[in-house]
Amino acid sequence: MKYQEKPSMHWAQRIASAVSKWCAYRYLSEVILALIRGGKLSEQMKAGRNIALLGFFCPIFWFALFLGADKSTLAMHAAHSGIVFSIGVVIMLASLIKQR
Repeated sequence: MKYQEKPSMHWAQRIASAVSKWCAYRYLSEVILALIRGGKLSEQMKAGRNIALLGFFCPIFWFALFLGADKSTLAMHAAHSGIVFSIGVVIMLASLIKQR
């Protein structure tokens, strides 16, 4: 008997794919893969920019802020967003230095 996928699986996969485009860790993995494969510097620059922007505009932080989360939760999300932002800036700077 052949296995049939449920229609909801396709819907869930589409949502997961769309949500993963907003994840900074996806871009971090792309930068690492580009470094391993010897990709173009402009790809690294774009990925660094995207990581920095996702760190700054992290929806989890902003939801916690606007929904009135307690200070410790907000501090944890702010620290995580700051780390992601910093990683993106470092990747952009490293790419810029390599270009020169």
